[in-house]
Amino acid sequence: MAAGVGAAAVSAVSFYWCEEFGDPSRRAQVEPTPPGAPRKTFTEAQMRTAAAACRRLLPSSPGAPGAHEVNAVGYLDAVLATPFVAAKAKHVILDGLAKLDARVQARGVGEFSLATAVQQDAAIRVFESFESNGMRPGHEWLRRMLRYIFEAFLGDPVHGGNPGEIGWKWINHTPGTPRPTTPGWKPKARDD
Repeated sequence: MAAGVGAAAVSAVSFYWCEEFGDPSRRAQVEPTPPGAPRKTFTEAQMRTAAAACRRLLPSSPGAPGAHEVNAVGYLDAVLATPFVAAKAKHVILDGLAKLDARVQARGVGEFSLATAVQQDAAIRVFESFESNGMRPGHEWLRRMLRYIFEAFLGDPVHGGNPGEIGWKWINHTPGTPRPTTPGWKPKARDD
């Protein structure tokens, strides 16, 4: 099971990786927001909503880490604060979080993080499938959220995600060499 999920995750990350995460200078600058530390992008309410959404999109289970274990919400909060994420991309994430809160509030729940797992999943599905004027804003939100969650889950720990190589260990991945070994690593123009 882990190998199958791992292969799917690696495929998904590989597809989305190239768009923004392929820039090594960006990866070297991301320091995830630790739990309880001052936030870099989100308000307190947005942080709760984002954490709940991350947990629904990559849930934990016995023997399988998820978004919570890799602090995906801390990674997301930090990466959105970098100059490497365009204002439009940041807006997509923040607007999506607001729409999730609004969706559960319309059902009588105070905010997304307080909704049941079933209510959260329903809100995400409705938002993801909503279409307006030929556009699917929820689809774009979901795509971006999954990209950042998988970066946190499978990226090299030196870049801020995958603490203790938890994602790699779960999928039984051995990283290739050479690989960066220190925070702030930047590639050379050529290998010597």
